[in-house]
Amino acid sequence: MLRNKPWAIVAVAGFITLGIWIYAFLPREPLTSLVFLDVGEGMCAVVRTPSGKTMVVDCGTSSWRHSELVGEKLVASYLHSLGIRKIDIAVLTHPHADHISGYPSLLKIVPARHVLDIGAKHSSPYYRDFLKTIRDTKAIYHIARRGQVIDMGDGVKAQVLNPDSLQDYTDLNNRSIVLRVVYKEVAFMITGDAGEQAEHAMISAEMPLRSQVLQVGHHGAEDANSPEWLSAVNPAVAVISCGRNNEYGHPSREVISCLQSRGARVYRTDVHGAVAFTTDGTAITVRYFALP
Repeated sequence: MLRNKPWAIVAVAGFITLGIWIYAFLPREPLTSLVFLDVGEGMCAVVRTPSGKTMVVDCGTSSWRHSELVGEKLVASYLHSLGIRKIDIAVLTHPHADHISGYPSLLKIVPARHVLDIGAKHSSPYYRDFLKTIRDTKAIYHIARRGQVIDMGDGVKAQVLNPDSLQDYTDLNNRSIVLRVVYKEVAFMITGDAGEQAEHAMISAEMPLRSQVLQVGHHGAEDANSPEWLSAVNPAVAVISCGRNNEYGHPSREVISCLQSRGARVYRTDVHGAVAFTTDGTAITVRYFALP
C-alpha cells in the first residue's frame, strides 16, 4: 500500500495513465472510464467521459500518516498525469474523514467547477476546510437530492439515487450520495458508505438499480450490501475500496462470498491496487495497477 512515497505515487499514476491511454488509442468506440485509486482505507474514484469531462467522487483515507496529503500527493498527481487542470464536478458522498481528508488539498491544486455535497451539519475540521476551499476557489455548490441527473456530455449521465430528503437518517453513512453513472448500455453504481437502510429505501422507491459494475458499499462491511441490494443491482463486476490489514476487518468474508455466489468478479484495492474500468458503452474492460 502507498504510504507517502513520492516515487511510488508518481509510478502508479503513470501506470494507470499509460493503461488507459494505450486502450484509448486502439480503434474502438469512444471510451468512458471509472478508476478507483488505491488510497488505502478510504475512497477516491475518477470518472472520465470520451471528451475528457471529469468527475471525482470522494478523496480521503485513514491509512496515510498524514491523511490530508492523499489529495496533494496521489490524486492531484494522477489528474495532472492525465492533463486535467480542472475537475468538472467533485462529489463528496458524505463528510467522514476517510472520504474527505484529502479533498481540501486536492481542490487547492486542481479546483472544481461544481461541487455536489449532502449539506450535512458536521464539525469535522476536514469538512470546514473543504467548504472554505470551495468558497475560495469559487466552485458552484450543489446539495444532492434524489432524482437529480448530472449530464456530463457524450451520453454520460449520473443519476442521484440517494439521499432522499424524506428519509430522516441519523447515520451519515446512510445519507451517502449514491450515483448510477450510465454510458449507453453500461451502468456503474457508486455507493459511498450507504448501508442497508439506504439500500432498502432505494429498492422500495423502485429506483433504477441494475448495474454491471458495483462499488461495494462501506468498504465491503456487513452493515451494507444486503442480499436484496445485491440481487437488485446484480453486478457482473464489483470493486471494494479498502486498506490492507485495516483495523475494521474490511471487507467482510460474507459479503465477498455473497458477491461471488452471484457470479460477480470481485476486485479489491488492498489486493489489486488501483482498479480501472473502461467501456465503449457495451463491453467493459478491467485493469488493475499494483506496485510490485
